[in-house]
Amino acid sequence: MSMLIEPSLPRISIITPSYNQGHFIEETIQSVLSQNYSNLEYIIIDGGSTDNTVEIIKKYESSITYWVSEPDRGQTHAINKGLERATGEILAYLNSDDYYLPGTLHAVAEYFVNHPEIDLLHGRCSYVNAEGKPIGEQFADIHTFEEIVDLWGVWWQGRQFVQPEVFWTKQIGDRVGLFNESLYFVMDYEYWCRILLAGGKVGSVDRLLTCFRFTDTQKSNQSEKVAEELLQVVQPWLWSLSTPISWQKRLSLQGCWLYQAILLKQIEQSVSKGDPKLLRWLKSAITVLQNPQILLIPGFHSRASQYFGRLLSVH
Repeated sequence: MSMLIEPSLPRISIITPSYNQGHFIEETIQSVLSQNYSNLEYIIIDGGSTDNTVEIIKKYESSITYWVSEPDRGQTHAINKGLERATGEILAYLNSDDYYLPGTLHAVAEYFVNHPEIDLLHGRCSYVNAEGKPIGEQFADIHTFEEIVDLWGVWWQGRQFVQPEVFWTKQIGDRVGLFNESLYFVMDYEYWCRILLAGGKVGSVDRLLTCFRFTDTQKSNQSEKVAEELLQVVQPWLWSLSTPISWQKRLSLQGCWLYQAILLKQIEQSVSKGDPKLLRWLKSAITVLQNPQILLIPGFHSRASQYFGRLLSVH
């Protein structure tokens, strides 16, 4: 039975990309439908699952606006397919192993109605393990493009957005386009960066909205590869003079990027090759001289002592 739509409620479009998540997807679906949000558009894009995912989806298809199960090019492509169908004023995607908490959609709708100037909204997010047991909590603290591209002082310091807690307006989504399918791990981060780069305004609600589940097979568990892709994403913005970053901050962030992407890799390679101590030190000194922004990193001298000490101590 369909619910009567309350005239004051904006339409919210939720997209769930899925592939072989039969163990979790029913909880995800139930968490969306049990919101009892009358102006909901729920879209599930499955990549041709071979487990029991489709059977589970069919159990709820009378309450799902649209669903399909067919081969696709991966998670990001599935999200984009959903976005191309979405008609809601408010958009979000919820992966098939995460879930919303009761009252989330009404809280989100109320905030956007009362704050029409806001383009992107986040709340609190609970981290849970595979069994759904809480293991932590996150409340982001990001408001500007300059903050979100600061991986070292903001993103990796516990101020980051967590994907399922983020909602944005279709208006800003139409301005920035679809998600970048060339990215495997951080397409959500890159999308949020583009929203803030386009002048999007960030709002927050101080309540738990969603649960982000950690599993052994999860992409986000591959921290080194995630970090590499984050560095890849921010590099052009840190060197572009058209991005809204103060020149002092820009030089500092360039230094952080060069330190992590160039200097540390050079040190690791030199150590693994078994270079003599003097050669290791010389290579590192040359790298710093070629990239003087590294000297502007906050706390560089203490870091330098640590890593140059490593150069001299490893045989």
